[in-house]
Amino acid sequence: MSTRAKLSLAELALALHEEQVQARVIHYKAELETSPELDAITAQVVSELQNLQRAVAHVTAQGQSSAPDRAQVEIELINNLKISLTRLFPQGKMASFLERKLGEVSKRFARLFFASELHEKMAGGKKEPKQMRSADQALFHVFSRAELELTKNLEGFEYASPEVLARAKEMLQTLVKEYRNQFLGKTTPELNALVKILSEVLHAFFTQELPPLVGELAWEVVREARLAEGRMQGGYKVAVDAFPAFRQAFERRFLHRLVTYAADAMLRRVAAGEGKFRKETIRFIAEPQIFSDVCDVMCDAVYDSLYNDGFLDLPQDWRARLSTASG
Repeated sequence: MSTRAKLSLAELALALHEEQVQARVIHYKAELETSPELDAITAQVVSELQNLQRAVAHVTAQGQSSAPDRAQVEIELINNLKISLTRLFPQGKMASFLERKLGEVSKRFARLFFASELHEKMAGGKKEPKQMRSADQALFHVFSRAELELTKNLEGFEYASPEVLARAKEMLQTLVKEYRNQFLGKTTPELNALVKILSEVLHAFFTQELPPLVGELAWEVVREARLAEGRMQGGYKVAVDAFPAFRQAFERRFLHRLVTYAADAMLRRVAAGEGKFRKETIRFIAEPQIFSDVCDVMCDAVYDSLYNDGFLDLPQDWRARLSTASG
């Protein structure tokens, strides 16, 4: 996948996640279309951070103000967030709170996989019809299409008792479920292989890819959310009213990095399966909802940890809104 394609995929995943938590979505497509490569971004991060440090050092040396200015607040916020993220994402080791969340990620992935399997068309822009690979798959789709009409036909007969009609409808539903379960059962080995790949890719992302980037991530989030301009409580921390901006910036930057790494890594692993995976499965790997779900689960845990660290204050209803939207 090209850099632009991965950024577009991240944007789709972010938009899906924003809809799930009923938050206002702000798109930066114009910015993304002209965004430099990651090495140029990194160089800019280092340069601007050094400029901020020099500015604060100059003010301190001259004794011009005893009150913290915006640059000083910003640097402290970046440093505090970096320290917390370094603890959450240690190099070479996956934090226990993330390990626990992998199970939830796998469950969401399985539900999404089965839902994708039950569609007659493949994922992606073209929405190509799927090739029927088993008789029960074809029969499931036939009965699914005709179930409403068949139910109406059943209701058009005369019955000795209402119980006979109820039993006929029940048998029809059982027949549809039977073909569905038989069909999905044949895809289970493929799903198990995909879950294993996803878990290994996420483990590598959180233990190898992300740890060296936490300083850059902290800088981007603090700057993009304009946290230094907000109201501070008890020192250099994010107040409740600044949480929506923090959350939007954090998840945007997190998703960009996740998609950039994980989409390619998963596609490489699936492609190396030497015919083990079907065409529709390879298309499924690029579903933005996969990455949106990972973001939803993992960022939820990150916010809890940042709250416990004293860096972040959370609105009382933030978890309720997440639960309602994702349910």
